[in-house]
Amino acid sequence: MDFTTTAFVAAVLLGIAAASENDEQIYRMCVPHKYYEDCLNLLKDPSEAGIKMECVSGRDRIDCLDMIHQGKADVLASEPEDMYVAYHTKNDDYKVISEIRTQEDKDAPFRYEGIILVKKNSNIHSLKELRGAKSCHTGFGRNVGYKIPITKLKNVDILKVSQDAELTATERELKALSEFFSQSCLVGTYSPYPETDHLLKKKYSNLCALCEKPEQCDYPDKFSGYDGAIRCLDKGKGDVAFTKVQFIKKYFGMIPGVEAEGDPTDFEYLCEDGSRRPLDGPACSWAQRPWTGYISNSEAVKGEQQFHNLQDRLEKFFENGLHAENKEAAAHLLINENAVYHKKAEAVDPQQYLEKAGYKDVIERDGSALRKMRMCVQSDIEFQKCNSMRRAAYSRDIRPEMECLKEENCIAAVAEGKADMVAIQADHYKPARESKLQPVVYEAYAENDIYVVVIDPSLNRDDQNKKPVYFNANDERQRKAVAYLNLMRGSPDCNAQPGEEQNLLIANVKDLGEHKNKQLLCPNGERKPVSEWQLCNFEINLPTAVFIRDSMTHVEQETLKHLFISLSDKFGKSGKFSDVFELFGSYTPNDNNVLFSNDAVEFVTESKNKTPNEELYQRLGC
Repeated sequence: MDFTTTAFVAAVLLGIAAASENDEQIYRMCVPHKYYEDCLNLLKDPSEAGIKMECVSGRDRIDCLDMIHQGKADVLASEPEDMYVAYHTKNDDYKVISEIRTQEDKDAPFRYEGIILVKKNSNIHSLKELRGAKSCHTGFGRNVGYKIPITKLKNVDILKVSQDAELTATERELKALSEFFSQSCLVGTYSPYPETDHLLKKKYSNLCALCEKPEQCDYPDKFSGYDGAIRCLDKGKGDVAFTKVQFIKKYFGMIPGVEAEGDPTDFEYLCEDGSRRPLDGPACSWAQRPWTGYISNSEAVKGEQQFHNLQDRLEKFFENGLHAENKEAAAHLLINENAVYHKKAEAVDPQQYLEKAGYKDVIERDGSALRKMRMCVQSDIEFQKCNSMRRAAYSRDIRPEMECLKEENCIAAVAEGKADMVAIQADHYKPARESKLQPVVYEAYAENDIYVVVIDPSLNRDDQNKKPVYFNANDERQRKAVAYLNLMRGSPDCNAQPGEEQNLLIANVKDLGEHKNKQLLCPNGERKPVSEWQLCNFEINLPTAVFIRDSMTHVEQETLKHLFISLSDKFGKSGKFSDVFELFGSYTPNDNNVLFSNDAVEFVTESKNKTPNEELYQRLGC
């Protein structure tokens, strides 16, 4: 056998070996830890071959993106906002390899297309001529009906947003829309504070004038939502509607079997260049939302064979999810019954993927905030968490944008204006107050996450006042509860050691089922049934709070309240995006209570449990 033949055979054998190795490779799907069991269940395959994938657990999607970057995982089911985070991780290692599309739009390049709809006999032939029009929107804060119009009209210098520092960022946008359009239907919650919401709707009442119920200006309203915006234009008094293509087709009966609510020949798409298009042809959208999809790294798809192998494994995994009995578990991994797996012809950089849809600009809308807000932290792990929070927040349209600063003394940094806010734990409230700092939001625990003193009914008054308390000395809240009890008993002791008997103990309300036959000892010395825990608790530890300078303007204070309430709404324990970033909980398996307490569930502007107060806490002297 000559050299050429030998080389050819060797190459073939190497190719077969490489293909076999790729075929045997186990790919690692990263999932937020709260959905890890769901992932394991979806991997169960009835065939003998199996899917040859494994689930690895991350804290959340932000952590999973970092794990993919570090080579600890190979792929993540992600939304366009997650891809934006990947794009801004300052490397070109991420790749979008597949998409999750819908049955009805499986051949569409984008998840949806935002369009401008006008009446055929309208005199509006350019974006500039939208000034003074009567506008119909899907709703406040929504993509195609709010974010996209504001972003695009600002970018072409048609919509002028005030730089008035006396107005909040939200009010600046509402003021701009109110001055640009003569009347509108823009329903929704303008502020998380009902009183502020009411005042804004009263001040900018023309933004609600076209709604079915202008005085309510909130959901439900027949002129709100994707189809409602079209109805507002068709049946109401609007001149222009901001909605998306799929609902144009449904509303005008352009989908087989769907009854038309309006006549499509009476309307046209308005294009950015001022041209018009009929509804029975291709739309001219001015922004699109990309599909949800799977993101990987360059190493996992470095060769064409590896790229296709990973796509094939994902397709099997996806099919298992479609046929899973537990539909909720599948949905947690972004797979639903209407979903279709679509392989990309080639791996695409996240930046390119977002820019093709014009969606990068939508995510990057400034929210009309005047500047970034700087959060001070003191340790490396706090700095890491602050940056994870910052990345997640910006991608999910939480404004103003945050900046993380590491300083040795954060109370001094905020007081001196080097930073704007700092998370302060109970034992630093006093020095923060002395430096003229004040809290704007507090952590809150679940309603029944409160510590009480449980006592055996057989204990006499003397034992009640002298007996050592059984408690967990490693739990700060329990130690403070014991100190409070001892203060009430006349002997404040912050270093009390746990007693051995459980006839006088500290317990969480969540665990009172174990103590049905016992009683609660109240701070006034009385005893009550365990059912009356709301009126009789020893939760004295002050919650972690976010402090700011007391010299900050009212608008700055309201802006920071809104920032942390938004973080809580989206990333708190009940937040819609708690799998994107876990605001409360262990930051790493070994790092607990970083910035905020693991057990907290949300931020509030006033503490829900009225027992703890700063004066009483200071009396403990702990």
